Amino acid sequence: MNNFDPIVTGSIELAQTEAIKRKHNELTEYHLLWGLIKNPNTIASKQLKSEKKILIGLLDQLPTVGKISLSEIKPSPNLSEWFTLASSEAIQAGRDTINEADLLRNFTKYFPQLKVEIPEDQETEQPDFLINLNELAEKGKLDPVIGRATEIRRVQEILCRRTKNNPVLVGAPGVGKTAIIEGLAGLIQNNQVPDIILGKQIYTLNMGMLMAGTKYRGEFEEKMNALIRFIKGKGREAIIFIDEIHLIIGAGKTDGAMDAANLLKPALARGELNCIGATTLEEYKKYIETDSALERRFHQVLVSEPTKEDTIQILVGLKEKLEIHHGIEITEEAIVSAVYLSDQYISDRYLPDKAIDIIDEAAAGLKLSADSMPPDLAVLDSLIRSKKILINANPQNKVLKTEISELENQFNHDKKEWEGKVLELKKVAQIKQQLDKANFLLQKAETEGDFETASRLKYGDIPKMVETLETFDISWKLVRKNIGEVIARATGVPVERVLRTQQQNLLELEAYLNRHVLGQTEAIAEISDTLIAAHAGLTDQSRPLGSFLIMGPSGVGKTETAKVLSRFLFGDEKHLFRIDLSEYSERHAVAKLIGAPPGYVGYEKGGILTEAIRRNPYSIILFDEIEKAHPDFSDILLQIIDDGRLTDAQGRVVNFKNCVIMATSNLKDHEIFFKNEMIGRLDAVLYFNHLNNEIIHQLIERELELLNEKLQDRELQIQLNKQFYERILQSGFDLKYGARPLKNAFNRMLIKPLSKLILKEPDLKGALMLNLNQDNLLDVKRIDS
Repeated sequence: MNNFDPIVTGSIELAQTEAIKRKHNELTEYHLLWGLIKNPNTIASKQLKSEKKILIGLLDQLPTVGKISLSEIKPSPNLSEWFTLASSEAIQAGRDTINEADLLRNFTKYFPQLKVEIPEDQETEQPDFLINLNELAEKGKLDPVIGRATEIRRVQEILCRRTKNNPVLVGAPGVGKTAIIEGLAGLIQNNQVPDIILGKQIYTLNMGMLMAGTKYRGEFEEKMNALIRFIKGKGREAIIFIDEIHLIIGAGKTDGAMDAANLLKPALARGELNCIGATTLEEYKKYIETDSALERRFHQVLVSEPTKEDTIQILVGLKEKLEIHHGIEITEEAIVSAVYLSDQYISDRYLPDKAIDIIDEAAAGLKLSADSMPPDLAVLDSLIRSKKILINANPQNKVLKTEISELENQFNHDKKEWEGKVLELKKVAQIKQQLDKANFLLQKAETEGDFETASRLKYGDIPKMVETLETFDISWKLVRKNIGEVIARATGVPVERVLRTQQQNLLELEAYLNRHVLGQTEAIAEISDTLIAAHAGLTDQSRPLGSFLIMGPSGVGKTETAKVLSRFLFGDEKHLFRIDLSEYSERHAVAKLIGAPPGYVGYEKGGILTEAIRRNPYSIILFDEIEKAHPDFSDILLQIIDDGRLTDAQGRVVNFKNCVIMATSNLKDHEIFFKNEMIGRLDAVLYFNHLNNEIIHQLIERELELLNEKLQDRELQIQLNKQFYERILQSGFDLKYGARPLKNAFNRMLIKPLSKLILKEPDLKGALMLNLNQDNLLDVKRIDS
């Protein structure tokens, strides 16, 4: 490693300049010392300035050559060795760059007649893999921490203990564990902590940088020892914060070497190292609890997910920094929508992290729209370009020239207006940035007792900035619609569905289902009422939105109901997850739904059912032909409909509370096959009726209506005479198979012959009456309009 810090780099450049000046083709330890003494920023320049004469004598003894360039100068063996030793010192100190202190630690080996002392602050220089949170707090680079006073106080209490004063924050990802420690650093910096913690510095440990460049045995141990030496050098002032603390288990462990956890244990036991950790509950159980010697040195602090109300307060606190970064205005409705919609639609992540991400992404999208040319301007620009191409072909067209001139005037006017708004937005962002800095300086001045500065800022500068901001009318504001668009992209639920209220949406459900699933009024009413009650919050919110067993003969609309429900709730059938249970008649096949057990092929892939719902938590799950499944399947279904969740083979909990569960069966009586415990947990057992002639007539009418919609582009409209209608009815209806054969009959008797007719007579237009003659050929008659 020959990476030098700026001071050493400058000294080497001075040494090279001296070597060229003296016509030396080899850069020696004498040249380097000359460079260190000549550099006013070095320790050597202060302590060895009087030794210049000795050094000049040593340089004069070196052999000279003719004219020489920089590229011809090579380091001497002694200098190369010195750099190697300095590199080892830097690695031991946990740094990637060589500084002057690293060179001076081996100084006497090359200059025994000279003496230099390294200042104490240089001996305990901060390693590169540590970041001082107090310094970041002092510079105002940390986000404000809101609503975590209880957890911060709990951490302070543990830090004030005489023994076991090492807290570990345990909580789900994204609930704000790291933010709590950043908040503590801010309180320490503002002197708002007990005396025992006052003056302490919190350093966050970057595990990636700690592990970097430690491929050879012993290098990792050197870095860990450098960490412990640094902490010892700071006395009791340093606190190390290890985010994802479970990573220290096994970190740096190679053949015969110890991992980071075992290297830290002695320092923790002796009280030489004050440490704060953060990890998730699962990883704490898996890694920390299994190592009792490590666990007993920490005290657990549980960090729960904040409530929606607390999350709103957190976002209000972050609002100003987000506005400064993106240069837009974030409305209160956007904040409230981000919290409630993310909580409703994103179930595999936690507040406040998911709400902050939604706001951040929506603001980034709005900022991009603000900086990009508006769509109407882009269309206008494209229109002008196309008309200019036409005018080149016909230069004498005065009408076209006038049109182009008018369009260009409109484009220039609109573009100037848009550019003015963009410029205004940048000015607002600049003023907000200055205001944020002024507020930070005000807080700092009040803490330090600088009342003159505080008074100037509070009653002079800040009110002026606020007054200036009020004169601007910002066009780009983050609103509920922007939040809905981000949620829609993340979940696949159409934005219209996300933004509509559930009451407005669901009150139309029964009528919508009855329009598309004919003849099953009672069953559809039961489905609609159940889903309305679930969305109104009057049922158990941990269970699925609805769970139904639909029984009835084939072809009466059981599967179609699930498809139509998916289209209504989510806009398409992509959210319908259908499982044909005839494929799960064996016990080993049922295991595929939640994943193969550990040690079996396919374990890492997860379960077919659980993975589908993890990726798409808003789904209609259709278990088709449930009576054909192995009896073990009922245990899985019971867990889903009763608890609303399922644990897969890898121990991950999958939530089904936003799903609708529909199971179908062709059996006539549910008591013959299904257990009472399962029937009792379902929301409803529904019986679909046989279809009669009237329903089949309606189905034919609907198919005909769909066909006429497709023929609109050809300016065609068709009708069927009574005989043709009856023939389709007779061929398409079977009491045993319901309406299933109707589609085939419609395709065979109408669609295929009509396709041939259209290709044969491409100019065929108007209203037509169709009949099928005895030879199964279409007989076409025009209907007089």
